[in-house]
Amino acid sequence: MSAEDNLKQQYRILGLSSYDGLRELLELVGLSDTGRKKAKDFSLGMRQRLGIAIALAGSPDFLILDEPVNGLDPQGIIEFRELIQKLNRERGITVLISSHILDELHRLATWYGFIDQGRIVKEMSAEELDAVCRQYLHVTVSNMTALKKVLDERSLGYSVVSEKEADIYDAIGISELTHALDAEDCAILSVSQQSESLENYFVSLVGGESHA
Repeated sequence: MSAEDNLKQQYRILGLSSYDGLRELLELVGLSDTGRKKAKDFSLGMRQRLGIAIALAGSPDFLILDEPVNGLDPQGIIEFRELIQKLNRERGITVLISSHILDELHRLATWYGFIDQGRIVKEMSAEELDAVCRQYLHVTVSNMTALKKVLDERSLGYSVVSEKEADIYDAIGISELTHALDAEDCAILSVSQQSESLENYFVSLVGGESHA
């Protein structure tokens, strides 16, 4: 069947009295120009969008999507992301997405639930997750006592990784840090800007070894 035929069938299944809004749904998901082309001949991205259109028949306010970007090419993923944002922004639809593609979720989600062995082990807002996955400076120095003194004097957040390594979470210029450590007879041996990825956070949360 064509995209339109599929939608009409869903309207009938739902017992809707007319096909009002059908063309609008096809336009919303970018399938209004497919004509009589059969859905079996659609690309994967087109089939995914048709599935969303079918799910939207009857004007739901809550949509559940399971691994919606699996197999999509980069352009298809971008189109899917824009569609979901449009549904939320213009129609006020809440979307629950189950996915293992964490980087894509990071671009979309406003609230996260991390599931391990069928159990939610952590829930947090996008703002809370961004704070966990924030960027930081990883530094190696010749004198950790001196580094801690410099950072404490400036009330900067940090964590000691080893006898010579630390992660600095608050902003500080490399030049300022270098000059301050020079005054304490401490040298910076290496410095790099890093960030905790969503994937790494998930693995640390659920335990990496049991998921290898």
